[in-house]
Amino acid sequence: MWFNKKLNDVFTETNSSLEGGLNDEQISKNKEKYGENVLEKVENDSALRIVINNIIEPLNIVLIGVILICFFIQEYKEVIIISVIITINIIISTIQELKSQKALDALKQLSSPKSTVIRNGETIEIDSDQLVVGDIVILEAGNYIPADLRVIEAGGLSIDESALTGESIPVEKEVIEIEDEDTLLADRLNMLYSSTFITNGRAKGIVVSVGLDTEVGKIAGLISSAPKTTTPLQDRLAELSKYISVLAFVVAAIIFALNFFVNKEDIASVFIGAITLAVAIIPESLPVIVSIILAISVSKMAKHHTIIKKLPAVESLGAVNVICTDKTGTLTLNKMSVTDTFCGIDDVNKVVLDKDSRLVQAMALCNDSFVNSENNPVGDPTELALTYYVQDKGINELEYRKVNERIEEIPFDSSRKLMTTLNKVGNEEIAYTKGAIDQLLAKATMIVDKDEIRAITQEDKDIIMENANSLSKRALRVLAFGYHLSSKESLDEENIIFIGAVGMIDPERQEAKVAIAKAKHAGVKTIMITGDHPVTAYAIAQNLDMVESKEQVITGSQLAQMSDEELFEKANTFCVYSRVSPEQKVRIVEALQKAGNTVSMTGDGVNDAPSLQTAHIGVAMGITGTDVAKQASDMILMDDNFATIVYAVEEGRNIYNKIKRAVQFILATNLGEVSGIFVATLFSLGTPLGAIHVLWVNLIVESLIAIPISMDGNDSSVMNDKPRKKDETIFAGILGSILLLGFIVGGTMLGSYLLIGYLGYDELVASSVAFAVMATAPMIYVLSLRTPNKPLHKSKPLENKVLLGAIGLGIVLNLVIINTPLNTFFNLTALTGTPLLIAIVGILIPTFLYEIYKLIKNSSK
Repeated sequence: MWFNKKLNDVFTETNSSLEGGLNDEQISKNKEKYGENVLEKVENDSALRIVINNIIEPLNIVLIGVILICFFIQEYKEVIIISVIITINIIISTIQELKSQKALDALKQLSSPKSTVIRNGETIEIDSDQLVVGDIVILEAGNYIPADLRVIEAGGLSIDESALTGESIPVEKEVIEIEDEDTLLADRLNMLYSSTFITNGRAKGIVVSVGLDTEVGKIAGLISSAPKTTTPLQDRLAELSKYISVLAFVVAAIIFALNFFVNKEDIASVFIGAITLAVAIIPESLPVIVSIILAISVSKMAKHHTIIKKLPAVESLGAVNVICTDKTGTLTLNKMSVTDTFCGIDDVNKVVLDKDSRLVQAMALCNDSFVNSENNPVGDPTELALTYYVQDKGINELEYRKVNERIEEIPFDSSRKLMTTLNKVGNEEIAYTKGAIDQLLAKATMIVDKDEIRAITQEDKDIIMENANSLSKRALRVLAFGYHLSSKESLDEENIIFIGAVGMIDPERQEAKVAIAKAKHAGVKTIMITGDHPVTAYAIAQNLDMVESKEQVITGSQLAQMSDEELFEKANTFCVYSRVSPEQKVRIVEALQKAGNTVSMTGDGVNDAPSLQTAHIGVAMGITGTDVAKQASDMILMDDNFATIVYAVEEGRNIYNKIKRAVQFILATNLGEVSGIFVATLFSLGTPLGAIHVLWVNLIVESLIAIPISMDGNDSSVMNDKPRKKDETIFAGILGSILLLGFIVGGTMLGSYLLIGYLGYDELVASSVAFAVMATAPMIYVLSLRTPNKPLHKSKPLENKVLLGAIGLGIVLNLVIINTPLNTFFNLTALTGTPLLIAIVGILIPTFLYEIYKLIKNSSK
């Protein structure tokens, strides 16, 4: 039991040390001895399993039934051809699913959690699954515990262990010895357990159990496979397929009755024809194709610093019309530097600070950031700005903190907006406090005025706030410092002696200004939600062209005075929320949603998790974001850049449009087949397409062409449109063109068939022409479908090389089965002369007429 061992024994047994951690040799030995930090993973379906799943798809079961019937009635040609087509379709589906699976696996790898550890005496960041027993892990508020750890350092440490124990109240942890080996898990206050997370404070711990040896790993019920999720769009399309399937068999029954009882045809061929028509109607590939398009698209987004954790987010992105964003690191560079200082009530930059001044001491000691031996910064950007400042004064922060040892601390908390450390400075124990100037002044009773300490007055506070406001108006962040004598037993944040303050600048990202303008043009409003002073927030917002007046800025205190109804009524008028607590973010999001908006919210802290979950799209920061925020989010920004959010919105719109085009293509093609065959049967005009022909179009042509549609380049014009409504149907804007194009291609196919017959050619030639039109016309008009708002010649038709390759392959396959001996199996014949000319014209007519439709529709806008 690791919890009741002596701490020295833990280090000895794991061959580790507090200062240096493990070296490379020990890492290798401990990994071999104790195993890897990986729970049992649910393996992806194998290729064989995917093949089996495809075979038992309802449509394939129906076709296999048709094969058995054909075999029974000795129609061996149909048996061979249908079997080949099913096999080709299963191969294509399997390859696409494997690609989709690989793309999603790559995303999981990109979004895997990280851990900060000490190895070989250096502080580094590694993937959490690379942890081994003996690693020294550094943790702070918001981090998930990546393995079972024994606490070796703790400061104000509280852990949410509800995932393990079910206890919702955070547990305070500390460095203590426990002798009783029967101590219950919930009472082991010196242990941190995997899958729990830090709600407050900071800690160091030594890894004592990994993977299946952790407490979570021992609970078999927690190591279960996660169900495969589908998006609302996929669910709606699957449901649509079911409804159409029912309709298909009703239509098939009608056709069967007409052919058998009216036309007195052979029952076997009538049955096969009816089943074939049902197959023609069912858009069986739609849900699979949408799934593949989503997987390919989110993989592409990952290359642009956007990790989509939950597929429904892709659909919601296209409907976003409000982006709520933090300021620091998202709209700004998150590279703070101290530019101005003031001490007491002196004017800004009047006093020249040296390394012995109390303000510089406070900046160095009330600070967790540092620069490691490889000159890499470690810590919060705000604290790093202080570290760089004291380095310029000649102080090595790590050495300085060793000399002035930290005894105790009160970690920063977003509600208090303060942080306090107790340090041994010479013979005194001094508590240094830093934080928001208004919060610190509220706790101050004394002030350092010149070299004297005296009681602080309201006039002093007014002067200090005037100095602070002068900095804030220049978009500087103001951080105040104070101190008082204290002890470990009585450490608090009362009766503070005010020392002074610093102004820090975090420059705006130039690309953020461009992105905000782009979003505004696209009907997407940007709202800044920040903990900064309202003057600072307003100045930044002005620089970024986000606000027009101060009336668009509201503070957290003003927000607290408003009822939910008042906030709802005014939610759309505010552009900046300043001095807002994380708890208030949920109110803001809910008010915006109630006002009819589709809201994206960014966050990085533990307390941001509720607002991230409440928003339609929760966006976590990949660099500064805590594990809890990332867990609660739908999307992670790997570069913490606002411009990336706007890119994701644009990408979301494009993905949705590509899915709509795939839906449009498949349904229009299916409708073309059905309308032509149904009219021919209803009026006893013959059989333009046989069972084999319909199967070829559905299972080869559609599958071959629909997927490459997603490979199209993005259409930048989507950001000229207003966001779609989140409850908008997938058929919005395309239903008319589906019906029109379906009837055009069906009419053209049937018309070509009838024209050949009228010219005196036999049934075989007529069917071959009808097949050539129906199997090839969709490969041409798909180029026109790509750009519904542009004529074909202006749509860069040669841009999508994958689609062109698929079209080329499809045309070659059609030529092969028409013009080679294979045509015997497909009941086709080679086309020459007039029939060939009619087939070519018929192939081009749907595209020509659809281009005219586009021209008329777009000219009326």
